[in-house]
Amino acid sequence: MRTTAAALMTTAVLMAPTPAQATATDPLTVGVIQGNTARSPYAPPTGNGSSSAKYQVRGVVTQLARSHTSAGVEQYGFFLQSRKNNTDGDPASSDGVFVYMGTFSTLIGGYTPKPGDEIIMSARVAEYFNLTQLTSAEWVTILATGLDLASEVQIDDAIPPAQRTASDLYWEQREGMQLRVRAGSGVVSNTKTYASTDDAEVWLVDRDDPLMKRPDPYARRVFRDAHPLDDVPGPADNGNGNRIMLGPMGVKAAAGDSSVVLPPARTFDTTSGDAVGGVYFAFNKYGIQVAAVAFTRGADPAANNPPRPANRQREVSIATFNVENLYDFRDDPNDGCDFTGNTGCPGVTPPFDYTPGSQSEYDNRLGRLARQVTTGLHSPDLILVQEAEDQDICRVVAAALSCGTADNADGKPDTLQELALTIGRNGGPAYDAASDRGGADARGIVSGFLFRTDRLSLVAADRMSLPVTYRGAPLPGNADVANPKTFNAVLPADVDRSTGVDGDNVFTRAPQVGLFEVRAAPGSPDSYQLWAISNHFSSGPETRVGQRREQAAYNAAIVAAVEASRPGARVVLGGDLNVFPRPDDPTPATPGDQLGPLYTAGLHNLWDNLVADAPSTAYSYVFEGQAQTLDQLFVNNALLGDLIQMRSAHLNADHPDAVSDHDPQVARFHSRAGLTVGDARVVEGDSGRTPLIFPVTLTRPLSRALTVCAATVPGTTTLPYADFDPYLGCRTIPAGSTRVEFPVQVRGDRLRERDEQLTLEVAALSAVRVVAGTGTGTIVNDD
Repeated sequence: MRTTAAALMTTAVLMAPTPAQATATDPLTVGVIQGNTARSPYAPPTGNGSSSAKYQVRGVVTQLARSHTSAGVEQYGFFLQSRKNNTDGDPASSDGVFVYMGTFSTLIGGYTPKPGDEIIMSARVAEYFNLTQLTSAEWVTILATGLDLASEVQIDDAIPPAQRTASDLYWEQREGMQLRVRAGSGVVSNTKTYASTDDAEVWLVDRDDPLMKRPDPYARRVFRDAHPLDDVPGPADNGNGNRIMLGPMGVKAAAGDSSVVLPPARTFDTTSGDAVGGVYFAFNKYGIQVAAVAFTRGADPAANNPPRPANRQREVSIATFNVENLYDFRDDPNDGCDFTGNTGCPGVTPPFDYTPGSQSEYDNRLGRLARQVTTGLHSPDLILVQEAEDQDICRVVAAALSCGTADNADGKPDTLQELALTIGRNGGPAYDAASDRGGADARGIVSGFLFRTDRLSLVAADRMSLPVTYRGAPLPGNADVANPKTFNAVLPADVDRSTGVDGDNVFTRAPQVGLFEVRAAPGSPDSYQLWAISNHFSSGPETRVGQRREQAAYNAAIVAAVEASRPGARVVLGGDLNVFPRPDDPTPATPGDQLGPLYTAGLHNLWDNLVADAPSTAYSYVFEGQAQTLDQLFVNNALLGDLIQMRSAHLNADHPDAVSDHDPQVARFHSRAGLTVGDARVVEGDSGRTPLIFPVTLTRPLSRALTVCAATVPGTTTLPYADFDPYLGCRTIPAGSTRVEFPVQVRGDRLRERDEQLTLEVAALSAVRVVAGTGTGTIVNDD
């Protein structure tokens, strides 16, 4: 039923607007309050603040909103929108506005907002971090009740343009208005929740977006970095303005509970029905605060080209995994910022939102991480880890963690040791942890390693001396003898600081350089050395651009030192590099090529292999609905030759119940040395015998001597007439060597004949993998 109150309109005392858009007896429309620019003409011209005067505004209550602060204080508000027959008629101005009520659930005057009521109220006009809103609202009168919102106010489908500048204008002109997200729209991020305020967000694209028409369900998403599946492939991103964010303020109000959040959704889900809500702006993001939303399950991101288990008799697997603030529930007496109630550390003050809320919460997280390692990653031989707490007051005693109060108990992060023990208790293999605590940042997160003890071991520290030449002044810790060890230096003065820097040194979290002995197979006598460098670059990617490029340059210097001092060494460098693969420039106007030094040093980014092989899986992180790659693995040429496959394990970034916000990256490599028979060529000669030399080479030296047997097979000429002596024999490649030669004797003559070809074949050898088991020999006739 609709009740009008025209009589009340004529008797109400109306405050005249300052601008001349309305007469003294007319309340303002919402569009007039909003104006056709980013700021309301009635609000203060700059900054946050409210008008000193109050203005009367007419509109329909379209939706209630609710939230709470991090301190638990309830916050109320509602969306107000002009009726279709009472707008300002300007398409450049929004016909909706948010009314902020603070801790009060009623307006001054006792009115409780109710959707479907058309009201007049008197309020101040405010700008709050670029959101136009009404505050200090006072009820004047009710003009109608029970209005059908679908017919009385404009509710458009939310279809923002893909170009970011145009999209921002699209949202600004609809700020505070009701918009509809259509059924079947595609989710492009997981539901993210923020515990302190119970805020939440999920990002989508409209059901008719071209991305949703792609036949591959895993390609129906938005990319932030240069990617072949981006809506506009190429180095310059269009800003992905087609994204639509949903927020929970309407859901909370509908439930009457500010702790309610959006329902869980994962990437590739779709909306089950239409979802309607008011457009709100906060934290530099426009979002629709829907009153209700439900999702239909889509393709499982974890099933998108997942990593395969390594054949551990012939392969080795290496992963990188940012475990996102893995802090335990122990109060380290030597650390002032690792537990609730601590006073803080230099540059780090409470609250510490990265610490777990209870022991059971921590134990649960360890269990879930352990399952990801064993099930999702298939128990890699080596994991480059980032974001573990550096606390070290515990040691492993009888397969359990024994903790005290003394600092630096055993030189290993307690959290990584506890994760290793949890993996074992859950039926996984035995892992050990390693890290140099000198690489931790101010709040105590550090990079490091987890490695399988049945396959890898740390080389003695005194055997990994590494003279790194870098242009910055080295820090004292560079001279320490340790394995792993960190390297750092003072940030050179000429580094570009225009986008900010993080501290005075090159790294806030110095890279961990580890040298491992890797057995070709568990229990194998054959082994080789692997250099691994675990990184966590400064956060970005648009900020600290110069510093991050310098971090890449320092890593390149470390790799150069390894390769110069150990020719043929195998090197893997990876971690959370906090910037995209090349071309990595998030801001094409100011290119930085932040990882350029790594590429220039001859390192190969395995993302290139991944994106060529399975492009829809080439990402590791999702930011505001945009897939991107921050976690990467680089290898040098020696290790690249062993590569089998690179994969991203999509266990977290697309899932609402993620244990981390990063997806691990996993690469499989051949662990056995590769054997290749080369081709040979010789001029026959007129007489006597000339050796036709077939080289047989290994991709790396073996720990023990290798016997190789070979035989010739006739080619273009049958044996009775062949100009070579048949060969059948064995030769030995000594331990530490990579080459042996097989000489086949060629008989010279003066006959005119064609060039002859033969083949040398080697016998299959279990100790190595045969890359090319045959070589072609050519006898060149010179008569």
